[in-house]
Amino acid sequence: MKQQTKWPVWTFWLGIFILGIILSWNNGLTTTADLERNQVAFKNWHPYVWEFSSFLSTFALYFGVYWLANKMPLLKQNLFRNLAIHLLGSMVFSILHVLFMVWLRQIIYALMGGQYEFGDWLSEWLYEYRKDVFTYFIFLLTWYAFQYFTQPKPNTSPEDEIQKLQIKNKQGVFWVKYTDITTIESGGNYIYIHANDQVLPMRSTMADIELKLDSPDFIRVHRSYIVNLNRCKALKKQLNDSSELILMNDKIVPVSKKYRSDLLATLKQKSNKTVNIKT
Repeated sequence: MKQQTKWPVWTFWLGIFILGIILSWNNGLTTTADLERNQVAFKNWHPYVWEFSSFLSTFALYFGVYWLANKMPLLKQNLFRNLAIHLLGSMVFSILHVLFMVWLRQIIYALMGGQYEFGDWLSEWLYEYRKDVFTYFIFLLTWYAFQYFTQPKPNTSPEDEIQKLQIKNKQGVFWVKYTDITTIESGGNYIYIHANDQVLPMRSTMADIELKLDSPDFIRVHRSYIVNLNRCKALKKQLNDSSELILMNDKIVPVSKKYRSDLLATLKQKSNKTVNIKT
């Protein structure tokens, strides 16, 4: 079966990185405008250091979230257990995010001849966690959406579209093409599928197999026979309103009075088939 090419994972990471850069730059512009409007003293590069240090530390930690997302899928089995694990993971994510972010800011401030003060660690971390927990789960859902919408879809071919009948018996499970079936015959508690040179038994009833055969090419002609109309050659009327259906392989199948009218009507509708009907 041919498949479409799956999008490589690096396209996901590139998209996340580009989006993060755009949002960080925009947030830096917004923070600058807010500080100026409130007449707060700051250096022009401060807002951008704050935003980009936060993004870079978050982006680095996303790789750990990605690993956990694949190890403990949130939207599959064991939902509550995995949700609890991810909630714990979001706390670890936030703590590491704050530590790495502050470390970057302290380095950059030191290089610029200044000093960065984060403030009270507990209150500042709680403030950051309110944002980080949303960031964490938005990343999870974004990754799962990427997987869902970019997974390869099978390209159906004519071979894939061929209808097949599933047969289960003591020897195993088999799939037989509808086009290979000549007749289906009943015997006791079993039915027998005649397909090419094979006879495959299966425990079932004629009524059940009629329901499974989703094709107009099969028709019941007798309490014990279903035939493939594409394998029919001639219909001969016998005494007492009974008939015989002659197949392409010269096999003769009885047609009871109960099913004869339906068979005749169906054969007339199948204008693409030529069956010799002798009345």
